[in-house]
Amino acid sequence: MTLTVAWSYHRCKQVIKKHSASFFAAFSKIHDPKRRHGIYAVYAYCRYVDDLIDEHQDLPKLLAYKSELDDFVKGYQPRGFRWRALADTRRHFYHQETDFRPFYEMIEGQEFDAKDVRMQTLPQLLQYCDLVASSVGKMLLPILAPNAKIDLTPFANALGRAFQLTNILRDIGEDFRLDRVYLPEALMNEFGYDMDTLRNQTITPEFIALWEHLAKIAETYYQEAKTYLKHFPKDTRLPLLASLMIYRQILTVIRQNQYQVMTTKHFVSQRDKMTLLETIKKEMTTHE
Repeated sequence: MTLTVAWSYHRCKQVIKKHSASFFAAFSKIHDPKRRHGIYAVYAYCRYVDDLIDEHQDLPKLLAYKSELDDFVKGYQPRGFRWRALADTRRHFYHQETDFRPFYEMIEGQEFDAKDVRMQTLPQLLQYCDLVASSVGKMLLPILAPNAKIDLTPFANALGRAFQLTNILRDIGEDFRLDRVYLPEALMNEFGYDMDTLRNQTITPEFIALWEHLAKIAETYYQEAKTYLKHFPKDTRLPLLASLMIYRQILTVIRQNQYQVMTTKHFVSQRDKMTLLETIKKEMTTHE
């Protein structure tokens, strides 16, 4: 590995370390350095695409980045440490027939967020989850399980939906202040929760029933994703299970805090993370 490529991976590592301590703690434990570096490179790409809209509301730059992705897919290497790291990751993990559609799906999801967000139905919400979250899992599959005996796309779809639904259920108040309403209008009507009540940031029995309905859907996806973990190599199985269990625990934390998602952002405490990790290690040791 050249010094320039090593420096690019280091920059990518700093991105995941800064923005997602939980994912970094899990995936930095992977023994194979090529896999670790590949994960950092994919995360840095996704983080940058996400920040172009979430932090900067810069749709023109997002579309320009899509053009750079076009060049990358064709075999040209755009400038910058992210593309340099991805080019090296491509050499190790992405074969000639690799479908780069998930990289485009991430950009498409951010284009959706560039305007005021209103979800009409649950299927529309799940399609959005596929674009911004399941796409990440599909980008990572060639790195996490390059020799899988079965198609692991359903795993990526299930875990992405679970993660993104959890994000949405955690950030309802924050998203509303950004003029983003991910709660499907059809479900709001079904549970008797309206926009005026949401605008007032009020937690009502109707809101809790709606929240729990979506949380149970997320938990079903977590359970579905978990059934696929046996198809991953041991080196990546533990960090995947750890991230799954820790993220799922966010829903429990919100319940314990009486669903106060309008004004409070909930996290799993460091102590609870360590307890979960010990439980996971024991569970994996028992099944090996």
